[in-house]
Amino acid sequence: MADLSSYIKDVTDQEIKVLLLKLKNEMRKEDVTWEQIKEILAEIKSKDGSVLKDIIPFLVD
Repeated sequence: MADLSSYIKDVTDQEIKVLLLKLKNEMRKEDVTWEQIKEILAEIKSKDGSVLKDIIPFLVD
């Protein structure tokens, strides 16, 4: 999660930054569902697909 935090700090697009912070916060919740995460990831993809490719390694490690 630390690498994702570093990535988020370097993001200049405020809409993407908000979505990434939302994703990070949701992933910390114990009762989060895949549907909630998938919805945020879809929003990120629709705004900038390259960001999704950048953050996938942070999510699977």
